[in-house]
Amino acid sequence: MEFILLCLLERHVSGTRGLYSRASRKVMEILKPPAQKFEKASIDEAYLDITESVDGDWDSAFALCRELQQEVFKKVGLTASFGIGPTRILAKMSSEINKPNGIFRILPDEIQDFFVDRPVRDVPGVGPKTATMLAEWGISNVDEAYELGELALARMTNERFASWIIKLADGNTTNEVSPLRSRKSVGKEHTFDIDQSDSEIVLTRLNQLVDTVMERAHEMGVCGRLAEVKIRYTGFETHTHGRSIPVAMDDGEVFSRLAQQLFANNLQCGEKVRLIGFRLGNLEMPISRQITLQL
Repeated sequence: MEFILLCLLERHVSGTRGLYSRASRKVMEILKPPAQKFEKASIDEAYLDITESVDGDWDSAFALCRELQQEVFKKVGLTASFGIGPTRILAKMSSEINKPNGIFRILPDEIQDFFVDRPVRDVPGVGPKTATMLAEWGISNVDEAYELGELALARMTNERFASWIIKLADGNTTNEVSPLRSRKSVGKEHTFDIDQSDSEIVLTRLNQLVDTVMERAHEMGVCGRLAEVKIRYTGFETHTHGRSIPVAMDDGEVFSRLAQQLFANNLQCGEKVRLIGFRLGNLEMPISRQITLQL
């Protein structure tokens, strides 16, 4: 039995992007020692395989989270939420339960109970289009989808999604924490001839970059779990903003929405943009055809 831990940092650091990046690096150094495998999923998130450190004991895993939480706050001044589970996606979902500055765990024998009355929309990577499609069949919650069985669910959606949702509810999704995963990426940047104050012009170019990157990903036969938007302002001040999802995808619409959200949430008001870029990271080779989901 693996013990996968996700640390989700809460951003309340005033100042520049560089200041937050330095704080994030300090946090990552605190998190690494107890992990047999460590994966930085983004500037805000890290997955840890702590199986050996806790010697198969869930109470020890919870206590370790509390110790790390206290050390992060003491040394860096940041709060963080922790999720513990036997798989990556369960750890991810756990980390969202008691935010901010909380800890939540899902034990193996609690997995199916956890998904009772749990909206399908709460599952990371499942967006409104998929949720609406299932709702048309009277399915709103994960346990309802599970009870249908894989064959019936595949007729409503597709085989890959049906297989994945059944494995999710059974706790059989991936446990892998890979320190090499985040090194794989494909990206594209554009430098404007004249620094741009019109955010719509920049956003249009960003959408074009996403299309180009996703076309390249399709040509490579890969899908990704990390979206990053790079913004360079007049004076060469540069910021990179990222968001990860637990399910690797190659859906251009999903990453277009992620890129738009990252741009809208992080654009500095009144600043002109010199360069815009998009990067698809944490690339993986799909097992078979890709799940079609929407954020």
